[in-house]
Amino acid sequence: MAMDSESYWIYERMRLYELLEAHPEWSLRQYARTLQHDARWVRKWRRRIQEAAPVRVTTFFSQSRAPHHPPQRVSEAAKQVVVELRQELSERFHRKAGAKTIQYGFEQRQQKGQASVAIPRSGNTITRILHEAGEILPPAPVRHEPLVLPPPLEEWELDFGEIRVEHGYRFEFLVVIDRGTSRLMYLEGSEGYQAESVLLSLQRLFAQNGLPKRLRFDRDPRLWGSWTRDSYPSPWVRVLRAVGVEPVICPPRRPDLKPFVERCIGTLQHEWLARFSLDTLGAAFDALDGFSPYYNDQRPHQGRACHNRTPREAFPHLPVLPTLPLEVDPDAWLQAEHGRLYRRRVNAAGTIQIDRHLYSIGSRWAHQPVLVQLDAHERCFRVFR
Repeated sequence: MAMDSESYWIYERMRLYELLEAHPEWSLRQYARTLQHDARWVRKWRRRIQEAAPVRVTTFFSQSRAPHHPPQRVSEAAKQVVVELRQELSERFHRKAGAKTIQYGFEQRQQKGQASVAIPRSGNTITRILHEAGEILPPAPVRHEPLVLPPPLEEWELDFGEIRVEHGYRFEFLVVIDRGTSRLMYLEGSEGYQAESVLLSLQRLFAQNGLPKRLRFDRDPRLWGSWTRDSYPSPWVRVLRAVGVEPVICPPRRPDLKPFVERCIGTLQHEWLARFSLDTLGAAFDALDGFSPYYNDQRPHQGRACHNRTPREAFPHLPVLPTLPLEVDPDAWLQAEHGRLYRRRVNAAGTIQIDRHLYSIGSRWAHQPVLVQLDAHERCFRVFR
């Protein structure tokens, strides 16, 4: 005989309680896999069970979200007082009076015996009254500008993601997505990337797929360098420019400027890796192997590029990209920095420092501020006082 919905969930919560008692050392993922429920459900009911003292049958009942008391009606006179206080206090303090300021003003009236009617004590209710009276205008609607998709394989997005496997180990992965086709171009994992290992990953990426016109990434210190950088570009940017790939660096706190790789990382974390028992780093590496064919050949993408098809179905034929050259000019990145100015102060020895290099200006310039301009064509610096 089938149970009704509430009885079924009570039974599942009691199963969770039995697992908590039998295996208190388990992680959320282990409880979720055993019960075949979402980890967030396990987290919520584990907290409720642990907070219950003692545990009774009612502990496993659903908790209604309905308010326990009906909302108190606000009279028109009280609303009028709120609006009057808003206008009076805004003029007195030369700023828009909010709910807390209005409550303060009402307390002052009460102390003087000038309060004829009580106003709501809830700040949210006062704010709602101000909205209804037109004292607070609704925010202007945000105009969404559709993203213009580049041609296939012209611009890629790169970013890092990470998860914690059992025993607290950190598993980090590097993801590269083609912006025009939503195709996963490259995926690899590591125990933790550093600037040197990221450069090796870049070499493997280009050797395997060729060279795009642009590569988009954020200001990760391993890519961009320090946020206080006032010298040469980072090694990562220099390598990109040396092989002819334009770096597109997103400003801080703007993940929306590389949405395709952000979406892919979410799919990898919550749709793919969550289905595996990642007890060791080796298991995490093994689980990563099957994601690329799943993402490109089996999972339909609902974006404008694929229109609810897989990337391979939407783009069966892709252009051939230039291959990674065997030799490159290591100073090719200088052309993009031509004319750049550096402000420096000459030290007592007559030298200045740009990046990690010292340049001699002359002792007669000691302790003087100078402007240094990079001349990429002549490969020299021009110094101005």
